[in-house]
Amino acid sequence: MSYLYHRVPAHLTGSVLYPLNTLKQKFPAIYTAHAAKYVGRETLTQQIVPPLGCLWNDALHFSPVHPNSIYQGLLAAGFEPQPMQWFEAEPLALNFNRTNTAIFLHPPKEYLDFTKLADAFAPFDYALLSELSELPEATLAYYRASRESGQSPLLFHRIPHILYRGSLHVKDMTLIRIP
Repeated sequence: MSYLYHRVPAHLTGSVLYPLNTLKQKFPAIYTAHAAKYVGRETLTQQIVPPLGCLWNDALHFSPVHPNSIYQGLLAAGFEPQPMQWFEAEPLALNFNRTNTAIFLHPPKEYLDFTKLADAFAPFDYALLSELSELPEATLAYYRASRESGQSPLLFHRIPHILYRGSLHVKDMTLIRIP
């Protein structure tokens, strides 16, 4: 069985995960705090996700890579990551499908080039998740380069993203803590 992972947001309000653009309407103060992670990457927020016909921030973002692999990758690069909480989601039980979910395959790009090509996205296919569940070597190299340059890394750089168009109740997911 393949699972997907979503980092528990700081200051989670209520029991529903909302896409960033929905937060802007429902909880403006929380939106402002979460939108700060896109400072310097604002063009990404205007990126269209072709299979879904929505903006990047109209979707919830999940990782097919287990959070412990991300944590171990950060450790291997020389970082001292703090414990993190994650939601573990079973995509079939949550009705992820080709009409509401897409896969961003994260093709190689220059660092901080957040332009996307239509062929970088694929419709959701549950069978692909197991193939995408390993931490990419490119992510490990990026973590190491970030450490060497004294910069804080983007956790999901070069990791495929599973983009779900909609909101989800957290009661339908399992809370896990790493480490």
